[in-house]
Amino acid sequence: MRCLFTVQPMFGHFHAMVPLARALQDAGHDVAFATGQGFGPTVQRAGFRHFPCGLDFDGSLQSLEALPEWQPIKASIPSGPVQQLSGFCRVLGRKMADDLLELAPTWQPELIIRDPVEFGGYLAAECWAVPHATVMWAFYIAARLAIGDELLALRQRYGLPADPNLDTLDRYLVLDFLPPSWMFPAWPPPSVTHRFCAPPFDLSNETELPDWLDSLPPQPTVYATLGTTCNQAGATFQAIVTAFMDEKVNLIVTVGRSNDPARFQPPVDHIKIAHYIPQSLLLPRCDAVVFHGGYNTLLSALWFGLPMVVIPQEAGDQFPTAERCAEAGVGLMVVGAPPAPEAVRTTVKTILTQPDYRARALQFQSEFKTLPSLGAAVKRLETLVKTRESQLQSRG
Repeated sequence: MRCLFTVQPMFGHFHAMVPLARALQDAGHDVAFATGQGFGPTVQRAGFRHFPCGLDFDGSLQSLEALPEWQPIKASIPSGPVQQLSGFCRVLGRKMADDLLELAPTWQPELIIRDPVEFGGYLAAECWAVPHATVMWAFYIAARLAIGDELLALRQRYGLPADPNLDTLDRYLVLDFLPPSWMFPAWPPPSVTHRFCAPPFDLSNETELPDWLDSLPPQPTVYATLGTTCNQAGATFQAIVTAFMDEKVNLIVTVGRSNDPARFQPPVDHIKIAHYIPQSLLLPRCDAVVFHGGYNTLLSALWFGLPMVVIPQEAGDQFPTAERCAEAGVGLMVVGAPPAPEAVRTTVKTILTQPDYRARALQFQSEFKTLPSLGAAVKRLETLVKTRESQLQSRG
């Protein structure tokens, strides 16, 4: 079957899709990605066909929100997660849908799998009358409640039938790659949600660890990141570095491809700063993670059984993720933009010295092993394409 992944041109969004895409490809299916033109080389290096669709931007929220099309959204929705969702729908969703519909004569998919804030794939699938699925992040994003009117307006724009309750959104299948104990009871996912075991992926470019890793002092090692999208918070990076200047803890910080590591480089041997290091290679050598609350780092930390300190930044899922980490006993939250170095230092010490945090993280790690494999996810998608029926949890 022809499977099209629709995704924003952001590394984090793409990385969350790759394990499932590879499983489909390994099963003999034709897999392609639709995303911004400039992100094409990344898609192709990962081994997939790329269709340049949707708005082409550098993946940062700053550049996205600087677009002229974003100004009416800012005027009507001052800030916060709903503003971001509205922009993803009104600006990016429409552009993606337009481009996808032009693609149809050349390569029309039998299935669309979208990232949870990419709405053009949903609209195109509805126009083509093909099933669609969504890859869930840390929690289910109830877009029909937050931006329902805007989605309905786009349905009308493309001549789709009336759907006042947006029952068509995520009506077929939602794929969840986090363990069963990770849940938000107040935000339940739809009844078509199924969990599968998907190992983290982050090897789009670099595939090796730096040589200096073996020369770090024999003491606990902490990894810090603000992800690939929200990493322009230089003061937050500096607060993290300052927190560890005099501590007997190794600190490894990745600041993103657009930042200069030398800007934060301290004159101490136990702190190392780099553009990017694949977490899948680095985290087995670490004892804890400091991060912004992004989905991919959360998945990786739980996959490797590491306790976390979460410093939420800009995106709407980060504060809920931080709060859930604390509730689940796998980490603690530090607030502030930037946070106080003392708060960062004290909180990291807590998760390193109190064994319950690591023990709880290891419980989550063990839960991963009980989830059905991505091979089962492929079979579920094959069933969806064959039957075109909602994949309710009660189904075999």
